Amino acid sequence: MIVIDDMANEEQIPKQEWEKMFRENAKRLELVPETPGLWVNKARLMMLDDHPEDHEPSGLDEIEKCILQALELEPEHLEALEEAAHFYDVIIPDRAKAMLYAQRYIDVAEKVVHDMQAIIDDSN
Repeated sequence: MIVIDDMANEEQIPKQEWEKMFRENAKRLELVPETPGLWVNKARLMMLDDHPEDHEPSGLDEIEKCILQALELEPEHLEALEEAAHFYDVIIPDRAKAMLYAQRYIDVAEKVVHDMQAIIDDSN
């Protein structure tokens, strides 16, 4: 699976590399559309697109749909929750939604930390 975690920090991805990553992710989405991480990757790639007019569908509505699709498939998907919080905080400012997704992220992350601590505690 293609993971685009740190790519948002990149200044620019070369067009050919971006197109290859986008095509690969699209192929995987056709095969396994029930994979939330692929929808998150698509949203991230779309946010990095320097030429959205060259690709259909594109735009903020499509990015939002990808993030929400990931959350529909897996409501506790941490990356999708994080992207949703940032999307509504920065891209399409909606303070209430940003806070909702940020709080959901914190709640899920705390549960994950608790579960990981239990594994450690059970090992001792």
